[in-house]
Amino acid sequence: MRLQVILERILRLFGREDCKPTGTGAGEVYSLLTDPFATDHGEEAPDDSAPVEAIGRACRRMQAAATKRELLRTIAVEVGSYHLRDLELMNAHFERKVENLPEDYRKRLLEGVREEIFGAHHRLILLSRNGADPGMDGPPDPAHTAYWAMVAEACTEKAREKSPRYLYLKYLLAGFTMFVLAEPAHPVGTPFPGGQIVDEWEGVYLCPVRDMADDVPYALCPYCPATQSTEPTYPEMRARRLERRRQECLANYWTNYKG
Repeated sequence: MRLQVILERILRLFGREDCKPTGTGAGEVYSLLTDPFATDHGEEAPDDSAPVEAIGRACRRMQAAATKRELLRTIAVEVGSYHLRDLELMNAHFERKVENLPEDYRKRLLEGVREEIFGAHHRLILLSRNGADPGMDGPPDPAHTAYWAMVAEACTEKAREKSPRYLYLKYLLAGFTMFVLAEPAHPVGTPFPGGQIVDEWEGVYLCPVRDMADDVPYALCPYCPATQSTEPTYPEMRARRLERRRQECLANYWTNYKG
C-alpha cells in the first residue's frame, strides 16, 4: 500500500519505527487522514442531495471568487444546505473507523477530527454572519482555483458509485479552513502515526507528511498552507525549539551588548 510505504519512510527518517499505533493499521490511519475518499460515507443520495452538476456550478463560482469574502459567501451557501446531523454522521463514521486504535492515540486523533468538522463549521457560521473582518477583502491563495477544480472532479468520480454529498461537505469545510482562514486542513495538534503532529511555529504551520502524500488522488495535501517540516514535529519538540530560541537570543544579547 502506497500510504504504508509513506509511513515507513517517515518513521525511518526520524528513527521511530517502533511508534506505530496498534489495532487499526498505521497505513489505514494515514489513509483516513490524507485520503478524503477513505472516510467518506458512500451512502446513497438522500432526497435533498445536490446533483453533481450543481456541485460543478458551485465549484466554478468558488473558483471565480476574487476575495476571501466572496469565497466565504459561496461556501456558506453551499454548507447551508446541510444539517447538524450531517456533521454528526461524518464524525460518527470516523469514530467507527478508528475504534480499535489505542485509547490515548484515538482520543487525541478524534479531538483533531472534531475540530476539523465542528470547529470549522462553527467558525464558518460566525464569520459569514459577522462579515466585518477586514482580512476578508484580500484574495484567497491562488491554489484555490485548482482546488475547486479538483473538488468538482472528485465529486464527479464519487458520483459514479455513490452520492458525493458527504465528500462535498468535507471539501467545503476544508476549503473554508485552507483558503478563507489560511490554516491547515488538519488542525494544529492532529497526531499522525508515529507521534508527529501538525504544528505551528512562529507563524508557520508545519506538517510531517505535507510533501509525502501529494500523489494521493483528490487529497487535500497539495493545497494545504502548511509546509513540510524539516525536523520532527513531536509534541516535545516545541519545548526544545523554545529553549533553542532562548539560547539564540542570549547569545545575540551578549554578542551585541556594548555596555
